[in-house]
Amino acid sequence: MESRWNPLYESLGYRPPATGRAAPESPPPEDTDLPLLGPEELEALKSAFLREPEDVLRWTESGLGARVTVGAFVEVLRELELLFTDPGQFQERLDATERHARQGTGGLPADFTFPLRTEEIPIDPTRTRFEPQSDLRGWLLFSGPVWLEQGAAARQAPFRWHFGAKSRFVYPMREPEPGHPVEVALFADFGTGEYASRYIARQLVMRGERLDCAVHLGGVFYAGRQGEFDAHVAEPLEPLLGTTALLTLNAPPEMRSGAGAYFRYLDERRGAGPRHPQEGSYFCLAAERFQLIGLDTAWFEAGRHREPALLQWLEQRLSEGRRRGAMNILLSHAAPYGPEAKQFAPLVTQDLRALVVEREWVDLWCWGGAQAGALYDRAPGLPFLGASLGHGGFPSERRDAPEYPAAPVRFFESRPRFPEWTGVRQDRGNHGHATLWLNADGTASLRFTDWMGQVRCEATLSRQGPRGPVTLKTLDVRE
Repeated sequence: MESRWNPLYESLGYRPPATGRAAPESPPPEDTDLPLLGPEELEALKSAFLREPEDVLRWTESGLGARVTVGAFVEVLRELELLFTDPGQFQERLDATERHARQGTGGLPADFTFPLRTEEIPIDPTRTRFEPQSDLRGWLLFSGPVWLEQGAAARQAPFRWHFGAKSRFVYPMREPEPGHPVEVALFADFGTGEYASRYIARQLVMRGERLDCAVHLGGVFYAGRQGEFDAHVAEPLEPLLGTTALLTLNAPPEMRSGAGAYFRYLDERRGAGPRHPQEGSYFCLAAERFQLIGLDTAWFEAGRHREPALLQWLEQRLSEGRRRGAMNILLSHAAPYGPEAKQFAPLVTQDLRALVVEREWVDLWCWGGAQAGALYDRAPGLPFLGASLGHGGFPSERRDAPEYPAAPVRFFESRPRFPEWTGVRQDRGNHGHATLWLNADGTASLRFTDWMGQVRCEATLSRQGPRGPVTLKTLDVRE
């Protein structure tokens, strides 16, 4: 990718891969980074658009998850042509666009602040990077080759199986003690490098040695390239490595570059010390009373988990947990259901139905991908508590709690990114993460906190009887 890197890309906020990284202990994964959209791919894209405009727009909308008009698409094609043919004029247009955005949006009020705010992480509410419609140029430039079926498809890095590993991808987790619970941070779709993500990372780092474990449920944008992992994940989370076990799941954005950078990051992190044991894209952290089970719902097929060997491994982990009365906590990037009724995914209705629905072996399921912060209760056909955590950094639209939800909603993050009194970016949803405390008495506490450090919801999870279901014992939602 470096051979076609244009320095002007950096003025757009994009960085090439870092150099001089320490060599991992194991052989580095094959370089699978998705190529950028270059002049040749742009010409092919323009030709395809002239021939079949509806098909090209359908590819684009499918990748973005948002509607794209013909006018917006044509305008971006013109901008990208300038990038390659007249960089100076492109820069002038870019500067003019940014000036217009600043005039239209305005800055934050002078008295806006919060306890963790620092000049080291500047806040620019006019930035629209990664927004599906406002940043169409960036999405086409950095993800267009795979979405629009132009150029060579990304090669997939080899999948890593538990068969040959001594650990079998099962790692011990500290037993909670009275007054000293196991503290776990959970966050997803964090990999943007934007200010909201960096303030979430700041919260995690400031908790220091109190935080036993942090799990990113996946989502490194645009396409899980090495440079994006370096800038959006490795750099902001590096201070955690000395005190906290950090684990990461695979997701569709990482697969756009074939997961090579993802696996390389696992290797580099494992070289940082024994507290980072993760070897593959799925894992189990096991203690006597609790276990956290992370799934790969992207490598074989986006949003699915039906590979027989992976299902067998998962069945063994859940069965062992249930046999000793542990709370089984499932982690994935893909969501089992969306916020609206009837938005059930094949992941829960087909792939994991026998384990999750029929045998009821999962007590709490936490997922990313859905781009919303929410806590769901148990429901008929959904015998588990659900936590949606896809609001870690991706700039999704603000939304209200669903009127007809798939499961009873106990908390839904409907606040805008900035407080309403500021009048700034009320169209974007609030960002945040969750903290899970695993207690010595077998209960668990779950807290949702937004990117500014404000607690949004707290809940206590407790099992009813020795073998009964895990339910919400207490709930405190902050309005």
